[in-house]
Amino acid sequence: MSLAKLTKRFALPVLGLCATAFFTSCSDDASDPNPAATGEEQFVVSLALEGNDGSFTYYSVPFDDVMTGTLSAVGQGIEQPGYFDFTQIDKTIYSIGGLDDVNVVGISRDEKGELKKIGNVSFANSLSDIVKADDNTLVAVEMAGTSDVVKFHTINANTLTVTSTKQHKVSDVTSTKAPAYAGMRISGNNLFLSYYISDPVTFNTPHTDKAQIAVYSYPGLEFQKVIEDTRTGPIGGFNTKTGLVKNEQGDVYAVSHSNPANGYSQSTKPAGILRIKSGQTTFDQTYFFDVAAVTGGKTISHMKYLGNGKVFAEINMTDRAQQVRWSDSPLKSAVIDLNNKTLNFIEGMPEHAGVGRRLATLHDGNAVYMAVPEGNSIYMYKINLENNTATKGAEVQANFVAGISKL
Repeated sequence: MSLAKLTKRFALPVLGLCATAFFTSCSDDASDPNPAATGEEQFVVSLALEGNDGSFTYYSVPFDDVMTGTLSAVGQGIEQPGYFDFTQIDKTIYSIGGLDDVNVVGISRDEKGELKKIGNVSFANSLSDIVKADDNTLVAVEMAGTSDVVKFHTINANTLTVTSTKQHKVSDVTSTKAPAYAGMRISGNNLFLSYYISDPVTFNTPHTDKAQIAVYSYPGLEFQKVIEDTRTGPIGGFNTKTGLVKNEQGDVYAVSHSNPANGYSQSTKPAGILRIKSGQTTFDQTYFFDVAAVTGGKTISHMKYLGNGKVFAEINMTDRAQQVRWSDSPLKSAVIDLNNKTLNFIEGMPEHAGVGRRLATLHDGNAVYMAVPEGNSIYMYKINLENNTATKGAEVQANFVAGISKL
């Protein structure tokens, strides 16, 4: 199976939804209008719709309210045909092109409050990810399964232009098959790049006996070393991009699961969370979060850092041996305390399937917003982080939600 087919298959949950109906809803028919988008700060939901030919178009649409009515494109918003991954950094949404699209486009708001595109930069291969370095600087990474190099691009966040590029040999980090991207964070004078080994033809993962993170200097982006830990298997999983999170002190946490549901062909080590202390370039041997101990033998598929040591997580509720490969399901939402090593499941949200890609959530104060498939429909949920309960909101007319932001 090709990477293009695999990515498309893994990115689309089986919802039993009719693409033709979605495109009908994107007409100018005003019989079922979206909530009016007139507020000072608005939600922006990136809706993915599949056409009759199997191709996708993404619509990033502003909404004042995502908890009532119906959310649909209805001919508005920023339209982007192709395959895109969305991530918000400060007041800009970055749409990262994938598969045959190698462009990155910023989405922000103009002086009238309307969505606008900023910049349009292209790369030799689609980017694996973009992270914030400082208020004016982003760092992007190219890691293609067919390439023998890893490229870092420093990007001006204001103009979305590349200011420098640094290239390294893949052989710096592995002598086996090409590394697959799992996460990137900058802490102090170091950039940490997590990866796992995936055969670029079969996508099998024959090396699951240790965690590996490549360390580069920052801002020089010079290769330093690879650090390893045998307490867990590799960090992260296919297309999730959340293998690493960073707290306010600069500590970096790395999640390992080796889930077949997230692309692994085998699992040989316990699931868990490791830590790299701020200012250090080694795994902290005094810290290990035994995920199985607090989940009853389950694993973390996705993480999003919330603050004060808390993480929003998606827990796969099936033992690894029984997981369906590439399914990214069944998932249950939870809040994890990295300091106290505790976990609280969210009440009021159904067990659900993921979409096999970056977790589309918005953290806004004491709430997290997330779209959840239920049967043949998708609904927005608002999670109250003070009591770990969820409230069901608007119905979403899309094949899946690729991003939720607020600008």
